[in-house]
Amino acid sequence: MCVDPLRTHLINTLRQNSAPAGNLVLASRKSLRTRSVTITIILTIAFTQISINKFDLGVRLCLEMDLLKELIVVSEKAANVARLCRQNEHLFKLLIQKKCADEANPRFVDDFKTLADVLIQQLVKHDVGNKFPELVDSIRGEENNTFSNKLGETIAVEIKKNRQETAALLQIVLNEDSQAAELLATEVHKKVSLDNIHTKKPGEDFVIDLKDVGIWIDPIDSTAEYINGVEEVDVSGITISGLKCVTVLIGVYDKKSGLPIIGIINQPFVENNGKRWFGRCYWGHPSETSLPPISPLPGTICVSSSEDPTVVKKLKETGYHITEASGAGYKILTVITGFADAYVLTKDSTFKWDTCGPQAILRSLDGDIVVYASALDKDPASVTYGIDTTCNTGGIIAYKDEGVLKDIIKCLT
Repeated sequence: MCVDPLRTHLINTLRQNSAPAGNLVLASRKSLRTRSVTITIILTIAFTQISINKFDLGVRLCLEMDLLKELIVVSEKAANVARLCRQNEHLFKLLIQKKCADEANPRFVDDFKTLADVLIQQLVKHDVGNKFPELVDSIRGEENNTFSNKLGETIAVEIKKNRQETAALLQIVLNEDSQAAELLATEVHKKVSLDNIHTKKPGEDFVIDLKDVGIWIDPIDSTAEYINGVEEVDVSGITISGLKCVTVLIGVYDKKSGLPIIGIINQPFVENNGKRWFGRCYWGHPSETSLPPISPLPGTICVSSSEDPTVVKKLKETGYHITEASGAGYKILTVITGFADAYVLTKDSTFKWDTCGPQAILRSLDGDIVVYASALDKDPASVTYGIDTTCNTGGIIAYKDEGVLKDIIKCLT
């Protein structure tokens, strides 16, 4: 993303001197005699005739690494909630229970899974919004956080300022289940350190303007596998079904270009030591990714179980091994991690929250997600993001190697 180099210089200088944004001018005056860099700042401001108001606006830019680190941490908190709901006996019973048709109490939530989704989505909004208030109105997801019961009463699920207040709110939503409310509230307010997350630590950085970006969230992708999936693994090493197909997806996109620029995929259920699950977090942005160098192409393409048989037949005839796997996020992750060459979907069955984060990671690896219909017209266009639409109309092709994309287009046209 193109950013004014002057503002970049000011923010870098600000960070080096550990001065809060609002105190930069004051700090500069105090240290004028001892720090030559403050002279540079004052002269820069003077010569470019930046007003105090414009200067304040400039330091509202943020270093992308700060935002990325926050998103990695909040994705792990989301993964912790997802693991808690599966591993805690009381919460798991709520997750799989069915509401009786003649139940007397007018519940706000018919299924606990919906609440888990909404809670995670609100967790991301709360934590990211606290650190970057400019982004609060630009964070969108699959779920609506307002619930209604049969009496016409409504309640909005949100993260309160402390565990006790959040638990009290959740207890109402959960039909007075205080145990579940307390468990969830405790997890939501628990501190998570980047050092304890299974991922590479970000090292590269560049500056973004917070007013120019939006965020898409998929709190728990692959719902069916999350609730009752039985693990099955293909010969390619790709998990066809089960908890490993579950992902937490967070993507940041540029509002001007519509293209994704930061992506996080958190896979909560990767390994189980017999007592608990452990996960892994993947991320990428234009300057860096958590992934190692591209692995050799395996000759495998991921599709959904409902994919057009004609398309599958053509791909097989070209020599590709076809694997049906669960979860849009997970299928794209197989491309990112090198288990598959591509993910081909001919239908309009994925949404912006499914693809924004994964696409940003693919783009950091010189890959992309393009509109399937445009690829068939031999003019592949990147999937883009905004506020006007949620569905990825025209299908998608996710790839990491442009040669694979060309081969798929040749095969299907």
